[in-house]
Amino acid sequence: MKRLFPIVLLAVLSLTNPFSVAQAAVPEGGQATAPEPEIEPEDEGAGVKDFFLGLMKQGKALADQGRYYDASVAFNGILEKGDAAEDYYKEAEYQIAVSLYDLGLVYSAFSYFTRIADAGEEHPRYKDTLPWLLKIHHDLPGLQAATEYMSAYPREVFPPKLKDELLFVTGRFSYSIDDYETASDAFGAINKDAGEFYVKARFLLGVVQLRQKKPEKAINMFKEVLRHFRDNGDDFPGAKALYSETLLNMARVFYSTQQYKLAIKYYGRIEKYSENWLQALFEMAWTHFRTGDYAKAMGSLHTLNSPYFEEQYFPESQVLQAVILYANCRYEDSILVVDQFVKNYDTLRKELASNLKENEDATDFYYWLATLGTKGKLFSMRLKRIFNVALNDGKLYRLFSLIISLNREEALLEAMQKAAVQKELAARLLGDLVTYRELAIGETGEQARTKLTTVHKDLRKLVSQAMKVKFESLNALKEIIEGKRAKTKESSDSGKLGVGNTELYVEWPFEGEYWKDELDSYLFRVESLCPERKK
Repeated sequence: MKRLFPIVLLAVLSLTNPFSVAQAAVPEGGQATAPEPEIEPEDEGAGVKDFFLGLMKQGKALADQGRYYDASVAFNGILEKGDAAEDYYKEAEYQIAVSLYDLGLVYSAFSYFTRIADAGEEHPRYKDTLPWLLKIHHDLPGLQAATEYMSAYPREVFPPKLKDELLFVTGRFSYSIDDYETASDAFGAINKDAGEFYVKARFLLGVVQLRQKKPEKAINMFKEVLRHFRDNGDDFPGAKALYSETLLNMARVFYSTQQYKLAIKYYGRIEKYSENWLQALFEMAWTHFRTGDYAKAMGSLHTLNSPYFEEQYFPESQVLQAVILYANCRYEDSILVVDQFVKNYDTLRKELASNLKENEDATDFYYWLATLGTKGKLFSMRLKRIFNVALNDGKLYRLFSLIISLNREEALLEAMQKAAVQKELAARLLGDLVTYRELAIGETGEQARTKLTTVHKDLRKLVSQAMKVKFESLNALKEIIEGKRAKTKESSDSGKLGVGNTELYVEWPFEGEYWKDELDSYLFRVESLCPERKK
């Protein structure tokens, strides 16, 4: 296997005999520079303690030299042979965790830090462990247990420099388990000068208000977020995404309260090609439909169905197109759109159903889903959209990222195990890591399967709804032929695409070519063929 680190790790410690320890490293290609001393304490109890204190001192010296694996072996010797009631033992728990983290073995470090957190405030390193848990959360955001451990710490022990971030992280954990009261309390305690943590907390407070069906309070929180961006800019990672997410939620609140003009205003403020732009276009199409502005609704839907976004998943857009055409008595056009939708998405539904059936085991489903994201695999473009649906779920994305990090850590441990003279520690850490990774794969596969099972059910409902639109369109045509329904008007214009704003735009016939810089400004004139009602 290819080496993942440049330095050969050579053992300096022999822990088979707890009273024998090498004093010098073996340089690459060289010999030991000092013999192993034999310790024969006169007073066995005191001698043993002195030995472990010496081993602790040597481990710290090795860590200071950057020889973190060797240091970890020393600290592990204390944990395997020492007295758990002694202070040196508790210090070894902390030191081995730090050394493993410095090696890049983040999960392995976490397994030791949790021993300290579980011991509580009686452990002398309890408070010191909290910042490391926060670091691990940054490195492995999918490791929810790290956030759970941080949430168990009393706020009084939060370090002042990290207090606002810890309040945000622990508040978000409470929010994730639907404990809105605790979440709101944590978010509300964040200092106004805390920058990104304050503005993120205000956004989530708005979301909490929505969950509690308090739209007016939610709007106030979202407006506070927007004012923050106006006054302070967006100089932190993810700021632009948070800004567009805030606009999206503002628009949704106004849509839900039937304030459609305000909803359109905020949808329209979402920056083109930003993270939420396509979702905003889709939702804005519904808003335009509600107001009867079919040209703008169809223009937004036309953009969503452009080749630029063929890997995105908006099946309902075609159903809405069919509904708009039906509402304008364009029955034949409505049928054509439904047929195209069924051709595309009923095939996908069946393909997804087949894979759900073939991969009932959560682990198998994970590996199947992972192959969808692998370049060069022969999967349909429609099925790759399903992979994007899964990754759009924040929790699933973090779990996939966690497994990638665990794979990297596994490779590092395998390389260490081959290079080190003392292989036992690496072998044990590797076994623990592989066991946890398999559990993580199972959890990810189960959650992904649940998510895509819901997608399959929703898609089946959409196909059913589309077929109802087709049935109604066919029934209308039948009644026209039978004279039971007034004939539709003759079409004077089959529908043209226009480019520009709503007040003034240049009409430009669509000939199958999309212009990328005009994707957000297409209009589709939908001429109503419905007969005029008799007065």
